[in-house]
Order: sequence, then C-alpha cells, then structure tokens
Amino acid sequence: MSRINKTIAGRYIIKELIGQGGMADVYLAEDTILKRVVAIKLLRSSLTGDPVYITRFHREASAAAALSHKNIVEIYDVGEEDDNYYIVMEYVPGDTLKELIHKRGALHYVEAIDILKQVASATARAHSMGIVHRDLKPQNILVTDSGVVKIADFGIASIQSLSQVTQSDTIMGSLHYLAPEIARGEKATAQSDIYALGIVFYELLRGEVPFNGESPVNIALKHMRDDIPSVREFNPTIPQSVENIIIKATAKNTKDRYIQAKEMFNDLSTCLNKKDEEKLVFKCEEEEPTIVAQNDKFFTKAHSQKEVVPIKEKKENIKPKKKESQKKINKNIYIMAGIGIASLLLIFGILYFIFSGDDNFPMPNVVGLSKEDAMTMLRSKKLEFDEKEFKEELSDQYDAGYIIRSDPIQNSSVHEGDKVVLTVSSGKYIEIENYTGQTYEEAALSLQGKGFQVTKEEVSSEEPVGTVISQSILPTKEYDPNTPIKEITLKVSKGVEITVPNVYGQSIEEAKNLLESSDYGFVVKLKKLTPPTDENEIATMKINVVYEQSIKAYTKLIKKKGRVITLSYYDKKPSLPKKDDTTTPTLPNIDQNVDNKKNEDNEE
Repeated sequence: MSRINKTIAGRYIIKELIGQGGMADVYLAEDTILKRVVAIKLLRSSLTGDPVYITRFHREASAAAALSHKNIVEIYDVGEEDDNYYIVMEYVPGDTLKELIHKRGALHYVEAIDILKQVASATARAHSMGIVHRDLKPQNILVTDSGVVKIADFGIASIQSLSQVTQSDTIMGSLHYLAPEIARGEKATAQSDIYALGIVFYELLRGEVPFNGESPVNIALKHMRDDIPSVREFNPTIPQSVENIIIKATAKNTKDRYIQAKEMFNDLSTCLNKKDEEKLVFKCEEEEPTIVAQNDKFFTKAHSQKEVVPIKEKKENIKPKKKESQKKINKNIYIMAGIGIASLLLIFGILYFIFSGDDNFPMPNVVGLSKEDAMTMLRSKKLEFDEKEFKEELSDQYDAGYIIRSDPIQNSSVHEGDKVVLTVSSGKYIEIENYTGQTYEEAALSLQGKGFQVTKEEVSSEEPVGTVISQSILPTKEYDPNTPIKEITLKVSKGVEITVPNVYGQSIEEAKNLLESSDYGFVVKLKKLTPPTDENEIATMKINVVYEQSIKAYTKLIKKKGRVITLSYYDKKPSLPKKDDTTTPTLPNIDQNVDNKKNEDNEE
C-alpha cells in the first residue's frame, strides 16, 4: 500500500520515497506547520506487529534524539499513529558516503581526513552518551554538497539503559565493517565502532573495502585473522602517520586499538604534522585463543552457557614426562581434533548468525546491473520474479534500464524460491533547483539550459523587483526528462502595488507628508502657480492647498523608491483693483431751461 501523499500526525505530508533499509523506509515529506522539508522514517507495515522490530525502532529514536551534534542527523519528532511508527528527522540533501566513493573512487588523503574527523567527532559524542552505533558504514553517513558529514541510522544502536534488549540480539552490523570480536560472538563496544571507522577510513583512501570474499563467512574470517592491506602500497603519497591511524583503529587485539573515538579524532587532527612517523607495529603476544560455541545450537540469539575450547596451548604449559610419551601422543591427537572441531563450530556458528537457517543465503547485490543481467543472476540463485511486477523510477545515478534497488535488499536472508521485485531506472531525472530569491534572468537562463519553456508571471510583492518568489515546479529530485513539453512558471516580484491618493484641496503640508510616508514613498516636489487676474477667481481662490497633482488620483502604480510627484498650489492671494471715487457733474436740461426762459418773459 503506497504511503505517498499520506498525512502523518496531521502535519507531515509524504511526498516521495528516498531510501529503504532493513526495517524501515525513508520518505521526503513536508511539515505543513513549520513550512519545511523533512525526512520521515516509517517502520515497514509488515513489521508493525513484531515487538522486536518495534523495540529496535524505538531504540533508534531514543538513541538519535538523545544526541545533539552538528555531524549527527537531528531528530524533530517521534510517534505512532494507526500502527505507523515514525521518526521525523532533518532532511540532508546530498549523497551517502558510499555513493560519493562509488562516483569518485579513492579520495585525496586530506579530504578523507576531513570527512573522518567529522565522523569521529560525532561518534565520540555518541559514545560519551553511552550509545554504540554498531553499524557505522559509508551507507549510513550522509555528505551534503557543502562537505558537511552527518551520521544517520541508529536503528541497531546499543544503549546502556536498554541493555536488557540489546544483549539478546543476534550479530548486527555489516560484514565488511565488522570487528573481529563481534564475529566471534562477543558484545559490541565503543571499540567495535572504532574498528568500523578504521575500515571506512581505509575505503575512503583506497576506494574499496579491504576484504572481499565469495561468502560472508570468508569475509568474517579475514577480519578475524588477516592484516588490513597497506593503503601506502596502493598510494605511496599517503603519509605513514595517516596509515598508522588505520593500523591502530583496526587492531585485532582490542588492547592495541583506540579505546575512545576522541583519541582517534586527536590523531586525525595532528597526523599531517607528523609525516615522518615510523610505521606502527604491534608486538604479537602469545595468547590462548578461544572459540565460543553454544549448547545444542551454535551461536544462538540467547547466549546461554558458553563452552571454551582451547585452540593451542602455550609451550611452557606442556610438561611431558619421560614415561608418558604415549599419553603425549594421544593428547596431541585430541588437541588437533579439538582445533578441527572448533574451526567447524566457528564456521557454522557464523553461518547461523548471518542466515539463521540451513538453506538461507544472502540476497545478491543487483543494484547497478542492467535489467537483463540482474534477471540472469536471480535465475542462477533460483530466486523467483515476475517481470511485469518490476517498478520503474527516475534515478539520480543510473541510466534507463539499470537496477536502482531490490526487494528484498542486498544481503537480506533469502532462500530458493523467494520472490524478488526490482526497481528499474527509467532514466536520470532533471534536478529542479530552488530558484526563490534569484533574479528572473538568472533562473530563466538556468531553466532554459535544461530545456524548459519559462513563463514569467509578475505579482505584487515586497521583494525587490525582478526577484523570483515562487515556482510552479517545487524543488524536487525526480522531474522526468522525457516529458514532451517541459514548462515552468516563475512568479516574479513587480514590487508593491499602490493607488495614488486624491490630495486635491488638502493643505500642501498634509499632502506632502502623506505622499512621502512609507505607504507611498513618493518624492514630493512643490510648484507655485501664477496667481489669477480674474476678480471672481481671486475672490474664491485658496492659498497653500493642492490645486493640481502630476499623477492623477486613483492611478495604480508599483511602489518605487524615488518616484516623483509634483503638487501645484498658490502661495499668495493677489489684491483686487481699487474703485474710482470722482463724481461726474450733472448737465442741465436744455429743454427745461428754455421753458423757464419763456415763463420769465411772459411775466414781464
């Protein structure tokens, strides 16, 4: 049942599968509350009813959550919902250290030292908290693009407070990094992690692990009895002081090995200042090696009564008597027989530990093989498969037709007739970057180089003009390059949209303050108008108020620093012209005068 698009705890939306382990799957998810990308590890549904796996899952959460270190993946949340046991953690974009080695091969010793210093520092922190990782390997170490290293996957970590659980577990860890004492059935300690760090350091410098073999038992035996090959024989430019760290970290005898990861970190920090150091050689002390077997069953999970079988005796302990030569011969026969039996017990014991069954064998590694080669290998191992059930996915590493992963995963215990499902690459995906914050020109140029048609959509925003504020395709690791038409829309800031206010009739001072405020951001210029001459206009005019504004009211604009608006006004009122007070003399009425004259004559 697919978990994609499922919401966990009401806030984590699962986006895509980004990794698989022995007991859990890791997904890329979105935290809808904090608006961030996270990784969420979910216990496989087939294991939710198994108390052992649930305990291990809780142990991982307890181990990682107890740690706070820049080189350890941070845990954000832990919980269980509807039988979905989950751990929410920091999402670390980048490759695993194994993928980095696969791509680049052996690293320069300076770079390898820098990487291992970070891992050793984180390991020392875990050990100081009483936590033994027990599965340190490049597959569990993440490397960001900036070179920061982070340890992940504390799924089989041993915690002192949970010793009642860990002591009953079977052998855990990966064979290529397995300390000799663990292969012998002893309990994992901090020195077992240090041994694994030494193997990881070797792999960084050499580009491959020191021991390979035709079978897991063969690999385990090499770790117990063979010296680690010299990295200086592969690359003589590596200083002896650097190789000495590997020699001390991978010493067979724990008395010769680093006791604390902090000691290893200190040597890593100073080794380049001691390039003339002599090769480290440990004296071989004659000990009485022992092989541990169990009653009834070899190396059973519950370590019951142990029977110690001596392999060889010290010479000084053998004191034959002259008259007991026959007894001496018989004793030697018994010793030789004991050695043979002990060796067989060891081999079968390791087989039992690893496979827990007579007809089981490790799932072969088909990752990186072509689909045809992988099917050929599965047939040779008599494993079943249905080609129609094979899945296809985009890949960041493998071309189309090559295997990305298998179910069951590599080295899982399988037997003849088991069904295998392969995930096949449909091609390498296009990586969509996060263009938010870039200029539109930069983003468009990058996308066009990947074959995209770019559409620009301008939106109002307080971000600087021309800045990308969102994209239609979110940053993802799986954009199909075979899409016929690759289109993407970038929303680009055009600034904050404003509406020019109507300041007509307002006082010049009030209008100027309003337009220059942070809401509008104008630069206001004032323009004095020539006073009118019309008496009526003069009579009604007002001074020091806005009569005109250069940008019309209610115009919509994008807020722009330094934009100028001009306000026009009258600064004074002219005087009206004065009226003339001189009176015009009244002319006499001529007709009246004539009449008056006639009247005067008649009287005479």
